[in-house]
Amino acid sequence: MIKLTQYLASLGADNYFDEMKLSINELFLSDSIEINPYREHNWELRKAGGFTVVNAIPDADKQDRLFWEEWYVKDDEVHHHILSLYKPAKYDEVFVCPAKDDIHPALSFGKTWYVIEDPDMKPLLLRR
Repeated sequence: MIKLTQYLASLGADNYFDEMKLSINELFLSDSIEINPYREHNWELRKAGGFTVVNAIPDADKQDRLFWEEWYVKDDEVHHHILSLYKPAKYDEVFVCPAKDDIHPALSFGKTWYVIEDPDMKPLLLRR
């Protein structure tokens, strides 16, 4: 089984995280997992409009129960967002994704997302 860190590196995500001054080995390496917890997410990398973004977004038919996670940097400020179509108990903002743009994954277009600005950069599904 390919490790999540190896898969992300094969996509070039290691370079994107490097630009954010984050390390995929520190963020995504976990000896305690045997099955990739992000196996139902699609990984997409974007650069546009001064943004560098790594997205982990589930297929449309799974978005009612799984969240979209994104890490991005703009103007040297790094952010980690956890976004969901379902309303969490606590959230920071509501984001209405446009029908199309160059920065967001196509699976997010035209939907209303609840956004949690997470100060912890570690992926949510890899936290203990």
